[in-house]
Amino acid sequence: MTRSSLLLACMLTGCGPPAQAPAKAVDTPAKLDPKPPTAPDAPFATPKARPPPAPEGAVLLEPPLYALRCDAAHPCPSLLQPAGETHCRELRLGGLAHWRLPDREEVKRFAGVQGLEQQDGFHWTRTPFAEDAAQAWIVDPKSGQETTIPRTRKPFTIRCVFDP
Repeated sequence: MTRSSLLLACMLTGCGPPAQAPAKAVDTPAKLDPKPPTAPDAPFATPKARPPPAPEGAVLLEPPLYALRCDAAHPCPSLLQPAGETHCRELRLGGLAHWRLPDREEVKRFAGVQGLEQQDGFHWTRTPFAEDAAQAWIVDPKSGQETTIPRTRKPFTIRCVFDP
């Protein structure tokens, strides 16, 4: 057999040692540790980071998000959406700067939270309408109603949030 025909035969039929039958599974019970490791036996502790308490004028939501209370001492203005974004960006509360407008899903989390005043009515979000970036979503946290509206058409509640 020539070298090229040997190579061709090898490519078509496969070369190498003869195929072996797959090993059979053995039904032996797995060795289980009778008890899970306790803290002294475990190599590392699992950290559970908690954000600091919300600053005065805000409430801590779970998963962690600070939301402005909208009370007399910390009012939530009624503004157009672009002015609301600026308002949140310039807000300083509890030593924290650069707050932001919440996204559509975050506003829905406000419903029924103790300590959050002024939940009636629509709140601006930072979530743009996918079909028209000149519009953004507004959400009423109390009723769950939501819709889109041009960002400069009408003022709604601005409730700033901060990621701790």
